[in-house]
Amino acid sequence: MECKQGIVIQGPTEYYKELADYYQQFDYVVWSTWEGEPQENIDYIESKNIEVIQSELPSFNGYMNVNFQVLSTFEGVKYLAEAYNIGEILKVRSDTIVTNLDKLLPRLKGKELSFMALAKEGVRKDCYYELEYVHTSHDYPADNVIYGTASNLGTMFNFQVDEMLSIPPEALITWNYLVSQDINFNLKYDYLIDNGISFFLQECLDENVKVNWLKRKVNLVDWYKDKTVYEW
Repeated sequence: MECKQGIVIQGPTEYYKELADYYQQFDYVVWSTWEGEPQENIDYIESKNIEVIQSELPSFNGYMNVNFQVLSTFEGVKYLAEAYNIGEILKVRSDTIVTNLDKLLPRLKGKELSFMALAKEGVRKDCYYELEYVHTSHDYPADNVIYGTASNLGTMFNFQVDEMLSIPPEALITWNYLVSQDINFNLKYDYLIDNGISFFLQECLDENVKVNWLKRKVNLVDWYKDKTVYEW
C-alpha cells in the first residue's frame, strides 16, 4: 500500500488568505490552530477545503511559546494519521509558504525525519542555553518546515514544558525526539545523519523551491545558502 502524504499547517491564522489560497491545491491538508481565532479566518480556510482544528491554549506558554507550537503540531499530526491514515507529513508554520511543493513532496517521500537545514555553530554569539551540553549559537535545525513519518513527528512534538527554560524551540523539539528514541543528544550534522535525521536543502535547490517566511519577508532557502549556515 502506498504511503500517503499530508500537510499540517501549524499556528495562528494571521496569513490565512495567502496560505489557504496556496495549500488548497494539495490533498490532506489540516490547519491546526487555537480556540479564539477570528471566525472569518476559519471560514475562509474551510472554504478552500482545508480542515481546521482548534485546540485550547495550554495554561503555560513556555519560552518563545514552545508549548503552543508543539501542541498544535502534535494535534495536527495526530488528526491526519487517525482520520486519513496518513503515513508521512510535511509540517509548515502558518507564516510559511513552500513553493514548487508538487516537485518537492515526491523527493521527500520515504524520509523518516528531515529538516530543511542546520545552522552551524558560531552563527550567532548571543544565544546561550543548556540541555545536555552548552550551546553558544544558533546550532539547531530550522523548524519552519519539517518532514517525516507521522510516528516520528508525533514523538517529536509530544511534550510540554513546565518551566521557562530559555532554550529555542528548534533545539528542544530535536532534544525531545532524540531522548525519546534513547539516542544521546547532539546537534552535530554528521551525528544527526548517522542517527536517521536528514536535511533537504539540496532538494529545495534542485527543484527551485522557495521557503517564503512571510513574517520576516525572506526566502529561507536563499538565506541558508547565502549565509553558509548549512553544513554540506
